[in-house]
Amino acid sequence: MKAMTASESTPARPDVALDPPLFSGGQGDLQFTYLHQVHDLSHDCIKIVSPDGALLSMNRNGQQAMQVDDFATCQGADWLGFWQGEAREPMLAAFERARAGHGAHFSGFCPTMKGEPRWWDVTIAPLNGPAGDGTPGPLVVISRDITGEHQAREQLRLLNATLHDEVQRQTEALRRERQTLLQTNEELENIAYSMSHDLLTPVRHMLSFARLARTADADKRERYLGIIERSAEHLSGMIEGVLRFSRAGRHAPQVQIVNLAAILRDLQVELTAEHPVTWDVAELPTVNGDAAQLKQVLRSLCHNALKFTRDRPDARVQVRAEQREGHWHVTVTDNGVGFDPAYAHKLYRLFQRLHHQTEYPGAGADLATVRRIIDRHGGQVYASGVTGEGATFGFTLPTDPVHAPT
Repeated sequence: MKAMTASESTPARPDVALDPPLFSGGQGDLQFTYLHQVHDLSHDCIKIVSPDGALLSMNRNGQQAMQVDDFATCQGADWLGFWQGEAREPMLAAFERARAGHGAHFSGFCPTMKGEPRWWDVTIAPLNGPAGDGTPGPLVVISRDITGEHQAREQLRLLNATLHDEVQRQTEALRRERQTLLQTNEELENIAYSMSHDLLTPVRHMLSFARLARTADADKRERYLGIIERSAEHLSGMIEGVLRFSRAGRHAPQVQIVNLAAILRDLQVELTAEHPVTWDVAELPTVNGDAAQLKQVLRSLCHNALKFTRDRPDARVQVRAEQREGHWHVTVTDNGVGFDPAYAHKLYRLFQRLHHQTEYPGAGADLATVRRIIDRHGGQVYASGVTGEGATFGFTLPTDPVHAPT
């Protein structure tokens, strides 16, 4: 076998020098061979780049990492142009620092020659130092593929974001559940109070007048029986009101798209037959909610307006809707007897009345039921009025789909 000469066994030198020397004396070829082996055995992508950014050389493993089939096709290419987007600015800063004779580092995204995504950790350093006239020399660029690490960090970030969103969702669900429990407890207390006071009042009337009727003459007995009958009817209405109130909170709203305008048109026909009135209805929205429950809300508010305008020859009911701050605001306004605004906070409580039963009959449960329905739709109720001038009762509904408590 023919022995190889030194020139045959030593790889050809590139056009750039490798200073400062690692070995002194006559061992320059050994120095070059050592560096060339390190250069080619490294799994990093090692490149020599000219001071103006032209790609001069790339090690074999680097070509594999960058999916370069033939280096001749990219030799002399603008290496700076490979970096775009967010990575470009830190790359240019590092490149200028290396041109000035200092080591520099940056990380960023740069796809392979075949377009596959890669993230790199890049170190740039001057290869020889500046020339005698101070002009920059070639640069060595060492790029380490950190795609796996980057993707792992990104997956961790996404996982943390998902966990954060889930924690926020669960926290909000717990907050709503807690609020629902607090409201339920308050409602139970109100019902217990009503059962022990409001519901007992007509019972006491019936018992008292029943005793009187036993010993009364015929005329008085007839009058007492009338009082007992009216008290029984009132008690029956109150019990029915409690049942409606209870049903309103028993089941979560069956959310669907609800056309409030269509509901109100039906109610106008139904209610105007009882009390002639002039309607002034603006355009009403389509909302997300339980159709049956929202019809009950509008029926209660409109019926309430008609009841308190029944003695007005020019009775008017105005219905309006306005969208603001992520909610629909729906109001029903009448020109009836109104109320003292100091008592507005009591109107939506169970069995709370501002007018005597004999003047304006009713169980006093409808507005409380309205509040309960709207609460479970994620909205609020409110009222305003002036004695003798009329009143406005309103509610809000979120424009987004309802997340009802279970």
